[in-house]
Amino acid sequence: MTTVSEQPRSTTRTLLSNGEALEDIVDPHAGLISRRIYTDAEIFEMEKEKIFGKAWFFVGHESEIPEPGDVITRLVGMDPALFLRDDEGEIRVFLNSCRHRGMRVCRTDRENTSFLRCSYHGWAYKNNGDLLSAQGEEYYGEGELQKDKYGLIPVAQLGSYHGLIFATWDAEAPPLDEFLGDMKYYLDIIINRTGGVKVVGTPQIWEAETGWKFSADNFTDNFHVYYAHHSLVDLGMLPNDPNFGGHGEMIVAEEGHILHITGGAPTDDYKYMGLPQHLRDKFADNLTPEQVEMSKDLAYSAGTVFPNFHWLQLMSSGTMGQKEFPFLNLRMEVPISPTRSRMFSWFLIDNDADPADAKDSYETYVRTFGPAGIYDQDDMENWEDCTKMSLGPAARQHTMHHRMGINRPVDESWKGPGEAYDVAYGEYTQRSWYAAWLTFMTQGWAGRKKLGEGK
Repeated sequence: MTTVSEQPRSTTRTLLSNGEALEDIVDPHAGLISRRIYTDAEIFEMEKEKIFGKAWFFVGHESEIPEPGDVITRLVGMDPALFLRDDEGEIRVFLNSCRHRGMRVCRTDRENTSFLRCSYHGWAYKNNGDLLSAQGEEYYGEGELQKDKYGLIPVAQLGSYHGLIFATWDAEAPPLDEFLGDMKYYLDIIINRTGGVKVVGTPQIWEAETGWKFSADNFTDNFHVYYAHHSLVDLGMLPNDPNFGGHGEMIVAEEGHILHITGGAPTDDYKYMGLPQHLRDKFADNLTPEQVEMSKDLAYSAGTVFPNFHWLQLMSSGTMGQKEFPFLNLRMEVPISPTRSRMFSWFLIDNDADPADAKDSYETYVRTFGPAGIYDQDDMENWEDCTKMSLGPAARQHTMHHRMGINRPVDESWKGPGEAYDVAYGEYTQRSWYAAWLTFMTQGWAGRKKLGEGK
């Protein structure tokens, strides 16, 4: 597999209205990213079509809709969607929009129903998407209302991996299994280590005045933790060592998928993601021997499935002096405008977790992450200020700096898939993510194979 710096540069030219080429202001090979891309309305409109209309997106976890008739309103990309389990138990995803005038069909966050009726003109749909009836059908002439052609609009493709449900509006997108590629190896470890996980409660959802890419950039950044969250160092909840997060592996997979794997303190408590022994015993039944061995020294991991789906597997204390507990958090940010984003945050536990362990894990999560959590409050302040500082005409003329470790060699001893670097302070993963972003923006799926060329 070639490195980002070794990949051939695109010869296409994607011109913006001021005459600049997108390929000139975003140079992942050199680690130089224009500040313009984080706030610019023209680039945002391109993203809506090129990325949010084409890519695969996380919708939710199957445990959120366990019963036939369960319906949740979600987003697929930027479009409002229905995430549901029909009366036959099949998971489906539809555009949350009536075929008559486009009104929302479901106006609640969640419910359980066999039918969905539009509140505007009364068109009614079965939960498998079929149009059942329209108000005033007797007033339609012959052939004017073909109900078999006007069911709810389904996503172009729907896929599942270990209960994670993904969808795309693009019929030409590669199948989910192909798109995930090497990332499946690591999703196995995070999601299927004990045979399955489940969502507890509902996701926390909030909005922030930030461009969505600042959040995506942050989820592969170990280097910020000591400084951005220094109040936790002062409280004794993080080590007083600027280099404490630099140990481990940063991994570049295909398609812009990226992650890091980091060990904790050299004690048994920090092995196997900090899970208790009865859960560790299940690893061998669900993972390969190589994956089990990799899990042995894994305490912390953050990963991104391009473009905007993340996981956090962490060990943390929730209060001063408290023991550290592990928790699994899924994340997603969806742009509302060039400078405003909606954040989603799910808490998950292993299906066979003891209730007491689940409680400790949950309490640690809510105290540290989400809109009331210490970490997210620190991060959002940074993302919002980075966004504000990138709005002005002077700022837009300059680049961000993503060059850390640009000449660092690949770790040839790494036994997992992808391209690994044995220092977790570096911006190799950001450069890979921006390379995928640029490819989507300029070449779409046609250019995707260049991201993993030579593998």
